[in-house]
Amino acid sequence: MEIVASRLKSARVAKRLSQKELAGKIDIDQGHLSRAERGERGLSREHLLRVSKLLDVSMDYLIGVDLGDRPADYALEPSGEERKRLINSYNAPAGLRELALDQSLVDALSIREEEWHTLSSVVLPGDVTKDGYVQLLYTIRAITRA
Repeated sequence: MEIVASRLKSARVAKRLSQKELAGKIDIDQGHLSRAERGERGLSREHLLRVSKLLDVSMDYLIGVDLGDRPADYALEPSGEERKRLINSYNAPAGLRELALDQSLVDALSIREEEWHTLSSVVLPGDVTKDGYVQLLYTIRAITRA
C-alpha cells in the first residue's frame, strides 16, 4: 500500500491538485484520500481507475507494476518535493535520507523527482547505506532507459 500511497500523492502534486479537489473529482471524502496518501487506507479499483484517468497515469503505475509510466509534468522536474519530504521525514530509511541531505552529491547525480519517488517506494531489506541508494539509482536508470 506504501507504493500506491506515494505514487498517488506524487501524481496529484504533479497535476497541482489539492486533496480536496481530487477527492471531489473522484467522489470520495477528502479525509479518505488523505488516509490513502498516507498508506492508512486503500482505494477501490473504481476510484483508482478514476484517479489514473484524472492524473494521466496508468493503473499499473499507481499500484507499482510499471516504473516507467509517470506524469510528464514531474518526470522532467529537478529534485523537489519528494526530496524535501525525505529530508524532513525521520521515518525515511537512513541511507536515503543521508543521500537527500548531501546537496553536492544530489547535484552531481542530477537526481530527478521521479527518481526520488522511485527510490523512496522501493522496500529494501535491512539497513542500506547512502552508497547503496546511489547504486540503486544507477540500476533504476539502467533498466528504465533500456
